[in-house]
Amino acid sequence: MRRAMNRRLRLLPLLAALALSPLHAATAQDAGSQTAPAQNTPVQTAPKPAERPGGGFDAQRSETRHQLPLPSGALAYTAVAEFLPLRDGPHDEAAARVFTVSYTLDGAAADGTSRGRRPIAFVFNGGPGASSAYLHLGALGPKVVGFNEDGSLTRPPAPLLDNPDSWLAFTDLVFVDPVGTGYSRGIRRDGGKEEGARREEDPGKRFWSVDADSRAMAEIVRLWLTRNGRWESPKFLVGESYGGFRIAKMANRLIGDTGIAVNGLIMVSPVVDFATIRGGTGLLVPALRLPSYAASAAANGLAPGTPEQAAAAAERYALGGYLTGLAGLDYRRAGAAQGFFAEVARTTGLPEELVTRFRGEIPTDVFARELLRGKGRVASVYDGTFTAADPDPSAARLPFDPFLKGTVPTYTTAFAAYAHEWLGVRTEVPFDLLSDRVNRGWEWPRSGQPSAVDDLQSALTLQPALRVLIAHGRTDLITPYMASRWVASRLELPEGQADRVAVTVYEGGHMMYTRAPERAKLAADARALVEAALR
Repeated sequence: MRRAMNRRLRLLPLLAALALSPLHAATAQDAGSQTAPAQNTPVQTAPKPAERPGGGFDAQRSETRHQLPLPSGALAYTAVAEFLPLRDGPHDEAAARVFTVSYTLDGAAADGTSRGRRPIAFVFNGGPGASSAYLHLGALGPKVVGFNEDGSLTRPPAPLLDNPDSWLAFTDLVFVDPVGTGYSRGIRRDGGKEEGARREEDPGKRFWSVDADSRAMAEIVRLWLTRNGRWESPKFLVGESYGGFRIAKMANRLIGDTGIAVNGLIMVSPVVDFATIRGGTGLLVPALRLPSYAASAAANGLAPGTPEQAAAAAERYALGGYLTGLAGLDYRRAGAAQGFFAEVARTTGLPEELVTRFRGEIPTDVFARELLRGKGRVASVYDGTFTAADPDPSAARLPFDPFLKGTVPTYTTAFAAYAHEWLGVRTEVPFDLLSDRVNRGWEWPRSGQPSAVDDLQSALTLQPALRVLIAHGRTDLITPYMASRWVASRLELPEGQADRVAVTVYEGGHMMYTRAPERAKLAADARALVEAALR
C-alpha cells in the first residue's frame, strides 16, 4: 500500500553514492588581476581545511563569472556551484552534501541597492525526488532550455539559450537540490558500522520525510545566509509542485527554528493540501479538477470555446450543478441521471458511456488515457494539451506519462552539459534529475492527508508583510488550479489584505514555463510580488 501511495503522490517540477568525485574548478584566475571578467571566467576557491575532517565532508566549490545580455543592458553576475554540509546526529556530523548553485549580481543593482541587501530567492522543485533543474533551466536561471513554440519537447539535444526572463534581473538566486537529488547525496557515517545501520539503506534516507526535509532545507537556507553574509537581504522561497508544499512548511519552520522571516513565497503548480487533489470518498476533488479537464478538452477540439472559456464555464458548473449532481446520485437508479452524465461528457469531451461507467467521477489517469483514444493518442496528466502516440492501445492505464518521461533526458543532458561547460563542475557522480529511489522511499504521515495549510496560515499571521503568489497552468491535471483557489479562499487574512495571496493561471500545464510567453508572464508576476513585498 505504501509503495502504491508513493507512486500516486509523485508530482514531478519528479543510486546514492558513498563518495563523490572531486568537483574541480578550471584554471584559476589571478586574485590580484584588475582585468574585467570575461563572459565565462572560472575562479578556483579552495575548501576550508576545517571542513574535511577524516575524509568526511569535502567543501568543493567552483566560482565563475558571466554576463547575461538583456535588452535593458547586460547583467554581470557570479555563479557559485558548491556542496554545503548538512549536519545531523548527536555529534553534529556531516550527514549529507547538498549541491547548490548560486547567482549573485555583481556590484550594485540598478536601483542602487547594495549587493548585501539585494533580494535573495531560494529555489526548490518537487517530487519528492526532483532536483531544482526544472526551474533552474526552465524558467528562472540565466540559461533556459529551448522548447517548441507550443511548449512541447524539441528534438534532442535541446538547445540552451540565454534567458531574457531570468529572475536574476530582480533577485539573486540559490538553487537547492534536496538530499538524493541532483548531485546531493547522504554521507554514510562510521562506514555504516553504527548500531542498527543497514548497509543497503541509502544514507540520505533520514532526510526523506515531510518534517525532516523541511527542517533540512531550512537549515541550508540559514547556512547559506550565514556563509554569504546576507542576513539583511529580503528573503524569498520559490517551489514547484511538491516544492510549493515544501516552502510553505519551510516558511513556518524558519520562523520557529531559526528566527528567519521570509518576505514572499512563490509557488509554481503546487499542492498545498493533498486532500484537494486526490481521491477518497469526498466529492470536492472531482469538482476541483473539472475545469482543467474542460480546458484540456477544448484545447484538443473536444469541447466548445477556447481553453480559457471552457475552464470558466466549468468553474461555474463544478461547484454548482456538478457538485449537487454527484451528491444526489442514486447508484441503484443510475438511468435517472443520464442527463447529468451527458452534461459531464459535454464538459470533459469524454464519451458519455465512459462518464456513466465512472458515475461522473473520472480519475485523472483515466481522463488522460481516454480523451483521445479514438485518435490513437494519449494526453499527459502534466499538460492536457501535450499528446503522444498511444504506446499500448490495449492497456487500460498508461505505463508512463509521455511529457514527464520526455523531459528527463531533456533536462538531464542540458544540466550536465551546463554544469560542466559553464559552472566548472567536475564530477563523475550521475546527475539525478528525478530520483525514483527518493520518491519510493519517502515517509508520509501515517494518518490523514499531508497538508501545509496550517503552516501557510501561521507564516501569514506571524509575518504580516508576507506575500504569496500561487501560479498554475490551466491544463495541469495533476495539480489543478482550482485546488489552490479553494485553499487560498480559506486562508484567514485581515480585512483589506486579501491581495497578500494571489492565484494566477497561465496557458499550459504543470510546467507552463516551457512556453516562452507564459515564462515571461510568470517572471513579470514574480517581479511584481518581490517589488510589492519590499514596499
